[in-house]
Amino acid sequence: MTLSQLQYFKTLARTLHYTRAAEELHIAQPSLSYAISELESELGVKLFSRVERRITLTACGEQFLPFVESALATLESGVSAVKGYADESLKRVRLGYFHSIAASMIPSLMDALYAGGSNRDLRFQFKEGTSREVFSALESGDLDLAFCMHRSEKAESIPVLRQPLYLAVPAAHPLAHKPHIGFEDFAAEPIVMLDRESNLRELTDGIFKRHGVTPDIMFVVRECNAALQYVSLGLCVSVLPMVPAMESDKIVVLPIEDPEGEFVRTVYFSWIKNRPLSPAVRRIRDEIRALYEGKVQESQKTSIQ
Repeated sequence: MTLSQLQYFKTLARTLHYTRAAEELHIAQPSLSYAISELESELGVKLFSRVERRITLTACGEQFLPFVESALATLESGVSAVKGYADESLKRVRLGYFHSIAASMIPSLMDALYAGGSNRDLRFQFKEGTSREVFSALESGDLDLAFCMHRSEKAESIPVLRQPLYLAVPAAHPLAHKPHIGFEDFAAEPIVMLDRESNLRELTDGIFKRHGVTPDIMFVVRECNAALQYVSLGLCVSVLPMVPAMESDKIVVLPIEDPEGEFVRTVYFSWIKNRPLSPAVRRIRDEIRALYEGKVQESQKTSIQ
């Protein structure tokens, strides 16, 4: 039993005329007759009777017709749903980013992308996580585009932001009154760090190791806001990028003297090389590149001058 046979049966049952049914189906009448005959043979019953030139449904045909109509209607609904999903997926951009730029960078980026009105038909699906999680999702195909610190040979990446790190201390801490501090000023302080899945943890571990210091890790948390909660309790300090939660009267944020450029990290905008992208994703990728490309290099030149 084939889909064509069911469609032919439904049309013939409605028209009760082989010539008209064949014309509607855009097939030759002998092909229609053969298809109905094959369907009847498979079912082992007659679906139509012919008395002289008059075609009628048999009792079996009348019983079979509602099931055929229901099956074809269900199939049509499925086809429409899939086509609708495909159309929507072509307008969807899956973008990933890590926690500390969620509030500072992504909303302003969306404002810029939607400002001209040309992207109003697009919809974004966001994934927020650690830099490693976001980059893994990009590599696996769960994301189209990503902002993260990680890179690989599989990905095309452009630098979009130089993100300095600061020391967050409790407002009553002895260091809080200083305009800026050096690593040696806080190296022995109890510190809250992010977990080992974080790029920030990898960076801070490397700094302590290069200075030959074992950090006094008091707490390990997953993201910056959680770290700041313990700083605000007066229990420890933390090395973090600037995030909105730092705007608290319980926390003081201090610039770190950084002649070696250790307390800064580069944020990259990435996509996978040679992976086909939908027109919508390509458009957004190119617009983001235009917004950010060259800005990191310019900021570096300015800081050198």
